Amino acid sequence: MTSPDSYADLEQRIRERIESDGPITFAEFMEEALYGDGGYYTRPRPVSPVSPVSPDGDYFTSPSSHPGFGALIALQLRDFWGLLGKPGVFDAVELGSGDGTLARDVVAYAGLLGGAFNDALRYTEFDRSASGSAPLPAGVTGCVLSNELLDAFPVHRFAVDGGELLELYVAVEDGVLTESPRPVSDPEIAGRVAPFIAELPDGYRGEVNLGLGAWSEHVAGILERGYVLTIDYGGTARELYRHGRSEGSLRAYYRHTLSQNPFRHIGDQDLTAHVDFSAVDLELSRVGFDALGITTQTAFLDRLGIRTFLARLPELGLSASEVERNRMPLLWLARPDGLGRFKVAIHSRRVEARTPIGLDSRGSGYDPLSLPPVTLSADDSHFELLGGYPGGNTEFTPTWAELLGEDEDDDA
Repeated sequence: MTSPDSYADLEQRIRERIESDGPITFAEFMEEALYGDGGYYTRPRPVSPVSPVSPDGDYFTSPSSHPGFGALIALQLRDFWGLLGKPGVFDAVELGSGDGTLARDVVAYAGLLGGAFNDALRYTEFDRSASGSAPLPAGVTGCVLSNELLDAFPVHRFAVDGGELLELYVAVEDGVLTESPRPVSDPEIAGRVAPFIAELPDGYRGEVNLGLGAWSEHVAGILERGYVLTIDYGGTARELYRHGRSEGSLRAYYRHTLSQNPFRHIGDQDLTAHVDFSAVDLELSRVGFDALGITTQTAFLDRLGIRTFLARLPELGLSASEVERNRMPLLWLARPDGLGRFKVAIHSRRVEARTPIGLDSRGSGYDPLSLPPVTLSADDSHFELLGGYPGGNTEFTPTWAELLGEDEDDDA
């Protein structure tokens, strides 16, 4: 297999390691491909880089779509702050902050909200691949949040063969990186899959993320009291380990093209796997957190007021094209067949049992006029979605009611 010069050294280093020491777990391969020297998230980029999160990059995210996403997260943080008794300092610690878009949008909207919450908010960004991340606080009151972080944790891959669970290692055969079925490297892999293996057909493939334990301990060290807000794609263990997902959820993203081949463009393509939210619940419970609930991003944003942002667009003095330029990405955030299918999980520690707005089926109850509007600026750095998602469906649901399958008369 031939690789472009930009990532040939990384692939060669992985091959040499395998040829010297023997096959490695897929988690070890993924660690190198994403976070090793020259990996996807750590390799040097040009002075004027094409961001991976851009029309010319590999993918886009909710924060990069529209500042309304960060505004709605700010509203959820304000709700957390209220549930915690409105402390004088409320720490929001974002893990996996990337280019800082979510942080900027949250802080900007908190400024528009003003008042005691804005004064109390202390936002800290941390990203493993960034050299300038601030030191993480410890023992704080507030919230640890992440958006599309856990899906980028290295995973172990497995396959079912004759009812037996085998781990898929990475080996070199005839100079090419390939899979090599072997006994599992860690008993926890078998433990995660054991309740479902009798239902899985021969040839079934899947993934297990063993990094969630260390992550939960990390979160517990940061947060003394408060909430964990986790947004990502995935599902419960039963949803992931089932007959209909016989190829697993590992995906590679390269220039907005989806692939299941992790051995191409090594270091130059993103690798992700769906998050097992049952395992997230389990690991956080081990360090003292309670699971408050899980919902879809569609429902979460609706309860926080996204349809208020949509309804007010025609009232803001914008041209028809500017209304559409803002409406489309706001709808993308909530499309059930797009970003809206993401899961939002909330956990708490040492907090009185009350339901946060994002999980409350009764909705936010906001007076539409009480929320400052948020729109894209003329020179905005967010992803331009007016023409649709690259390589995807460019047709947008025209109304929120149709998006959710509601009657127009019921639309708020």
